[in-house]
Amino acid sequence: MAIVNLRVHIDRDACLAYGDCAELAPEAFEGDDTAHLVGSAPLRQMINAARACPTEAITLVDAETGEQIAP
Repeated sequence: MAIVNLRVHIDRDACLAYGDCAELAPEAFEGDDTAHLVGSAPLRQMINAARACPTEAITLVDAETGEQIAP
């Protein structure tokens, strides 16, 4: 998989703090009342974490092209 410069957006209104993102990519996400970005993880982990969010609160965008990668 190619190296991608990601922009990560977390919709704090949509996030219900299920914690799936933090479980799948603990280097990148932490959750308490809402999820928040704390670091980075391999692209596949980031995609899996975003797709696992039951409320689709995490959006990953290629910073170079503006293309949405996940969910």
